[in-house]
Amino acid sequence: MNQSELTIRTVLDANELTPMDAAGVLCFTLAVGLTSGPWGVAAGVLVLVAAAATGGPLAFVVAQLTAVSLFGDAGLVAVGGAQLAAFPLLASAAFAWPPDRARLARLAAGYVVALGVAWALWSTLRWAWQAAAVAAVLAAAVAYGLHRYERVALGLVDAPEAER
Repeated sequence: MNQSELTIRTVLDANELTPMDAAGVLCFTLAVGLTSGPWGVAAGVLVLVAAAATGGPLAFVVAQLTAVSLFGDAGLVAVGGAQLAAFPLLASAAFAWPPDRARLARLAAGYVVALGVAWALWSTLRWAWQAAAVAAVLAAAVAYGLHRYERVALGLVDAPEAER
């Protein structure tokens, strides 16, 4: 199937939630639901919709953005819990089931580095809107990088053409 044949219907028909997707949605919903009540459950439903409607890392990005919006003034434990709970969504987007242990270890290391950066930004930014703006810019940059990588990996463009 080429890029022009992808529609919402074909993605929904072809997408199957993996056990890691289910674990990620459940853990994220529990983490934000316990601290934010009904708004946390609504965020979990939004992440579930994103996981069911897409095959890429969009569910992880949605989870991160909803966590930032819900926990703008929360403590480190609440923010860290939501970040950790969303990890299976990222792993599921990156790898098929069952995952390769070496790749998953590299992904976990990258995730820990990302958590360190998020913590540094969260602890140094003064207002919640600044943290939300940083998270949105970071999510856009990561999504763009993954998009460029996928185009090369799928053979839609040659590697030299992707450098432009």
